[in-house]
Amino acid sequence: MKRTIRNYQDSEFMPKNKIQSFTLPELLVVMIITAIVVGMAFSVLRLVQKQIYAIETNFNKTSSLALFEQRLWQDFNELNTIQFKDKEKSLLLESEMDTVVYSFQENYTLRNNDTIKLKVTTNKLFFKGKEVQEGNIDAVSISAKTELPDYEIFVSKKNDITFFMNKEDGL
Repeated sequence: MKRTIRNYQDSEFMPKNKIQSFTLPELLVVMIITAIVVGMAFSVLRLVQKQIYAIETNFNKTSSLALFEQRLWQDFNELNTIQFKDKEKSLLLESEMDTVVYSFQENYTLRNNDTIKLKVTTNKLFFKGKEVQEGNIDAVSISAKTELPDYEIFVSKKNDITFFMNKEDGL
């Protein structure tokens, strides 16, 4: 009996053309590497989102403070008489035509009936260059450190002759 050695490819049970493919361990390695890369990408994306949110919040606070300061400057220079009432923490600005009241609350500021969502506090009040505690003023220093570090607002006005004339006449 003569035994013949058959070629493996010549077997009846094996196909003639072998299909090239990846092995299971190779596929698992690729999946693990892909999962690591995707995880790192999502981590970086989350960090970028946090930075964008912080920048947006900072921009909104800066814009609100700039608008508040601009409006306060405008009111200071349009209205004749400015008084600060320490008990109510309020600033009363009056003229013949208009009256504006700023009320400084703990977490917000009111301008007449408008709520300004800023935490600001009055630091110093001045009248004719001297610091006062309440009454007539012509300059105010306001701190907005709780909103932005080292943000100070200083608003002043020049007293015109009508202010002094009204005081002499008792008006």
